[in-house]
Amino acid sequence: MKEMQQKVDQMIIHLGGYWKPLSGLARLLEEVGEVGGALYDSDQVALEEELMDVFVISTCLANQYAIELTDQSRSGGRQSTDYAYYSLVREAGEVARILNAYEGDKKLKATATPGSLQHRIEAVQRAVFDIAQIIEFDLYAKIGVLIEDKSARDFGRFDETPDPITESSVRLYKSFVPGRYWGGIKAKPSETACRYREREYNLSRFFKIAVAEGLDGFVICQPSEPMTVLSSFEEDWQLPSTFKVEEECHESTKFIIIRKKC
Repeated sequence: MKEMQQKVDQMIIHLGGYWKPLSGLARLLEEVGEVGGALYDSDQVALEEELMDVFVISTCLANQYAIELTDQSRSGGRQSTDYAYYSLVREAGEVARILNAYEGDKKLKATATPGSLQHRIEAVQRAVFDIAQIIEFDLYAKIGVLIEDKSARDFGRFDETPDPITESSVRLYKSFVPGRYWGGIKAKPSETACRYREREYNLSRFFKIAVAEGLDGFVICQPSEPMTVLSSFEEDWQLPSTFKVEEECHESTKFIIIRKKC
């Protein structure tokens, strides 16, 4: 499954980049509805296509939160497509509930625990594989062909939307330190930390969901002419009291890492 997530990631970057999470959620719910339409019409060809779409979009959402999914292809299958589809609708609704709290207006519960989004996305994919098994559709084989086809053409199909999982800072840092990280936009030479904080809106998202989603940190590359700190990173960036700043050097690159306090 890790290899499949990497292939989906490469395909999405080729197509232009990830959607904003709530846009991705809208696409997921749209495709779940189209699975229902294909079942209603007894359209096997359309059903296969929509199952692949649900799998790809749910994998994209997992990638955006640095989730390592487990393989759901051996889930065993359900007794009927109706039961499997009801499960798919229910779990997609749970994904929507969580993402509305992460990215929308719904308040994040204080009792939110790491892993809930992973479990719900995996449940979505389990239902997809259940339906695929019932209709004797080899989803993995077909999805591989789909990814290779789209990765070979359709370059730049989507409008580019910056996403913290695609920033060069996090991709470089993860080549040295494994973990679930988001990355920050490139800092300008001698830029003040306060100004950088104004530009990097994903920090606010990180502070909101890092604990609930179990993210290990937020990575920023120091430019050759380091950022100017007026007081301290903690004060200039108005870090919540539950977070801290660490500085690391790997080879010739200096990193600033915002982490949760233990």
